[in-house]
Amino acid sequence: MKRNLGFFLAIFLVVPGLAYGKDKDAKLDPRLKKIHTIFLKGAFEGIQQVQDNRADIENGSCLKLADNADTADAVVNVSYAPGGREWISSGSIQNPDVALQQVQPYHTALELSVREGSKMKRIWDKHVNLDRAQQAGRPGVLRLLDLLRHDACDGR
Repeated sequence: MKRNLGFFLAIFLVVPGLAYGKDKDAKLDPRLKKIHTIFLKGAFEGIQQVQDNRADIENGSCLKLADNADTADAVVNVSYAPGGREWISSGSIQNPDVALQQVQPYHTALELSVREGSKMKRIWDKHVNLDRAQQAGRPGVLRLLDLLRHDACDGR
């Protein structure tokens, strides 16, 4: 009886502690709410997709795109690796010329940094891997900018 009581008491004390740690990690940096202009740098293809959809991104949003990093509140580094098919060697001893097709995902990442003195400090980052149909429907960079706008602009 005492053993069962001790077990339930331990569970009762541990579970709320785990939930507290999870909420602590989910909090956003408060500096994110103070950002109103962003400058995009990095992968040309990703930035071009944003420029082509600039009106849709800025419409009803608290974020605007800046033309240079000096006038922007934050810098967003865009990394983009296009997917497609890649031939990889099977490594077979019997037939070394055999190669297999491997489908690579479209990998896109956004990293938002703000100035802290003379250095840049990352305060927000997300990434996404998409297949060809998902990338064609809504490119990863636009999906990630939607998440950034949601976090920075209170869901707008």
